[in-house]
Amino acid sequence: MTFKYNKIDAMCSWCKRIANPHPSFANETIPTKTIRTAKGRKLELCFSCYEVEQDKAKLKNIEFEISLDQKFENMKILGLNGTKNLN
Repeated sequence: MTFKYNKIDAMCSWCKRIANPHPSFANETIPTKTIRTAKGRKLELCFSCYEVEQDKAKLKNIEFEISLDQKFENMKILGLNGTKNLN
């Protein structure tokens, strides 16, 4: 898994973090990974959210990309869709 470091406009689509939470790297942006979901959405996730979502997909026994689409759609229904969708 490859994460981008020091990306100027980095922002996690889920938690909305933009700054690196690690105290030793507080002056850097948050490392993120861009993922294309099963429905073709491009989402940017930080390492923490990526790991949490991978674990959830495994527990639900569904593909990671499908799990991301389900979360995106649930957030949209709840009005929490301020997610950064890179489409």
